[in-house]
Amino acid sequence: MTQLISVLISFLFIPILIRLKFKLSYTLLISAGILGLLSGLGFENLSKIVTSIIINPSSRTTVLTVMMVSILGGLMKHYKILDKVVETILLVIRNKKNALMIIPAMIGILVIPGGAYLSAPFINNIGKEMKISAPRRAAINLVFRHIAMFLLPYSTSLLIVSATLPDLNIFKLILLNLFFVVFIIFTGYFFFLKDVKSNILPPRENIGKNLLKLAIYTSPIYIAVIINAFTGLPFHITLIASVIIVYLLSDKKDFFKILIKSLNWSTVLTVVAVLIMKEIILNMEELIGLFNNMLNLSNGMFSMLGIFLISSFFFGYITGNITASLAIILPMLSQLNIMGQLLYIYTYFAFGSAFIGYYFSPLHLCQAFTLEHMGVTTGELYKEYRFYAPTLLVILIISTLIFKFIFV
Repeated sequence: MTQLISVLISFLFIPILIRLKFKLSYTLLISAGILGLLSGLGFENLSKIVTSIIINPSSRTTVLTVMMVSILGGLMKHYKILDKVVETILLVIRNKKNALMIIPAMIGILVIPGGAYLSAPFINNIGKEMKISAPRRAAINLVFRHIAMFLLPYSTSLLIVSATLPDLNIFKLILLNLFFVVFIIFTGYFFFLKDVKSNILPPRENIGKNLLKLAIYTSPIYIAVIINAFTGLPFHITLIASVIIVYLLSDKKDFFKILIKSLNWSTVLTVVAVLIMKEIILNMEELIGLFNNMLNLSNGMFSMLGIFLISSFFFGYITGNITASLAIILPMLSQLNIMGQLLYIYTYFAFGSAFIGYYFSPLHLCQAFTLEHMGVTTGELYKEYRFYAPTLLVILIISTLIFKFIFV
């Protein structure tokens, strides 16, 4: 029980420190330090845990991949490649409602903390033209911005899954996530765009040429996934090809200087802090035992899902960070000796629960930046979510039960 209290205390510091204007990376590092001190593991064990981030191949790959993705995002932003992607999308798409969905989803592919701030100006301008209210514009930007984190194998959240559950095939989990994403798109459209009037624009000229331009400008995003699929090389290696493509697409002015500046150490430190938390929790035998006993005493799948839902949602909500929530829940899941398809189903559910908690958290950076840009209050945004939020939760629960029925 003592170790459970130490986890709760350390994580309750996160919203306090964020309100005191600490950076998320420093906040999580401080929280990890408090957790280490309260865990009772001792200095020697804690030193080994920190060292393991470098020694452990899975953790090392995660950190290196995040470093490369932050460099790629910074380069694409600096050389206005993201702007060119949006401009080309608007040359290809005839329906502005479709553009409102595609633009934040496309920009969301780049793993940048608070990245909704990049898509917010585009959604705000198009939304104003279509006479969409500011709270709804904010909701549209946020809903479609977060699709990529379920599907991109080098998204930070899926990298944490791979690091914690190395025997899990991440592409199988992505297939399950795809089901959830389809419903996010459908419900997002139904609640926020269905009743919006939008005239179909005249047929676009040079559609083939513009599609080719779109494929070229977005190639830094998808080329790394293609190379990984064919060669099996880790993403921190295949992302080098993405950086090379950005170099070829850029004006090459001060490229290597910008490359170095693009490395987002705050993002890297955030992931390192999460990995340290994960390792500390895996070494907290009392906590793992308590969690195992709770699950062993649970009467079947529904009570287990209830535990995962409450814990994943809680930590996602109080931290405003999905990776922090996963750092607590997934290590415990890895200790349950769940095998086969059931492991994928529980991981899918824990991932979705953590996402819902994080997504609707007032500490969510993307939400904070979007509200600031569009001049919307948290209350106004949550009013827009009054039907969307419970629908998302119902979809997650029903889809999990369907997967259990089909695969187990």
